[in-house]
Amino acid sequence: MITAPAQAATTAAPGCPVKPTVQPFAPWQDLAAYVLAPGGDLEQNRSTWTLAGGAAAVEGNEPFQVGAATDHTSLSLPAGSSATTDQMCIGIEHKTMRFFAKANTSSGSLRVEVLLAGRRGRTRAVSIGTIQAGTSWAPTAELPMIVNKLAPQQGNAIQVAFRFTPRGSASWTIDDVYVDPYRSR
Repeated sequence: MITAPAQAATTAAPGCPVKPTVQPFAPWQDLAAYVLAPGGDLEQNRSTWTLAGGAAAVEGNEPFQVGAATDHTSLSLPAGSSATTDQMCIGIEHKTMRFFAKANTSSGSLRVEVLLAGRRGRTRAVSIGTIQAGTSWAPTAELPMIVNKLAPQQGNAIQVAFRFTPRGSASWTIDDVYVDPYRSR
């Protein structure tokens, strides 16, 4: 069992609130400091997620317990479902995001999108990556934020949410969604 990550410094983009950072992926040689996405650990704040198509919080945590040894919940994403986090503030220094995932089969993928307000207030979805199925819990690769480059035009503070959508027939389980507010490598 891996113990909870050490708390790192706090960080904030000018215009965004200060958030404490942690190093949840240090056991995998990723020493970057991350902030938890809203409800990203699926524990106390899981009600902040918007769930559709049968997506639901379920018992069972990623086995590494990067948040806390008492964590016990993850997010089930059956085929045809989607789940969206609540909004969070990002700036230019928010370069990547990562989370833990597993699929119930070795086929299928999981699409990850960033949602932000577009022109005339319409929500704009920007795909930032596709995770390929793996049947064991594992940290995902870093996904590039992409939309962070728009932040300087808006006072270095834009509101985004993250949407997770299974592709194909695979069902997924995800947990511990983190955003890297700056590169420390």
